[in-house]
Amino acid sequence: MHSTNNWLIHEHSMYESLLSRCAEAAETEDWKTVDSLFERMVSHLKRHMALEEEVLYPAYEAEAHAPQGPTGSLREEHDQIVRLVTDMARIIKTRDSDHVTECLEHLEKQMIKHHEKEEDIFLPMASYILEAKREVISRQLAEFDAANVTRKWDI
Repeated sequence: MHSTNNWLIHEHSMYESLLSRCAEAAETEDWKTVDSLFERMVSHLKRHMALEEEVLYPAYEAEAHAPQGPTGSLREEHDQIVRLVTDMARIIKTRDSDHVTECLEHLEKQMIKHHEKEEDIFLPMASYILEAKREVISRQLAEFDAANVTRKWDI
C-alpha cells in the first residue's frame, strides 16, 4: 500500500481466496468450514467497503478536478455485491452443495470484476489525484473506526 505510483492499493485477493476456499469446502460438504470462511469474508468485506465508502470515495469526490462518476459506479457495484452476499448467506443455509458452489463461483466472479475495475482504473487515478493529501488519507484509513459505519447489512 505504499508504492509511489499507487499508494491506495487494496488487498482484494484475500476475499477471492476466502470465496474459493469456501466453494471447495462446499463441494465436500464441510459446512462448518463453509460457515467459518464465509463469516470471515463478510466481516473483512464490511470493513473494506466502509473504508472505501466513508473515507476514500468522499476524499476523491471532494477534489474539484477529479472526474465525477467512477465512485457512483463503484458504489452501485458495492450494492450489488452486498445483495449477492446477503443472498449467499441464505443459500449456504440450504446445504445444497451444488447450488452453494455455483452461487459462490458467481459471487467470486462479480467481486473479481469489481476488484479489477478498482485496481486497474480507479485506484491508480485516485492515488494520483489524492497525492497531496496522502498522509491525511492514509491516517484516516489506518485509524478508521468500523463501529460507526453508515452501510447496514442484513447479515
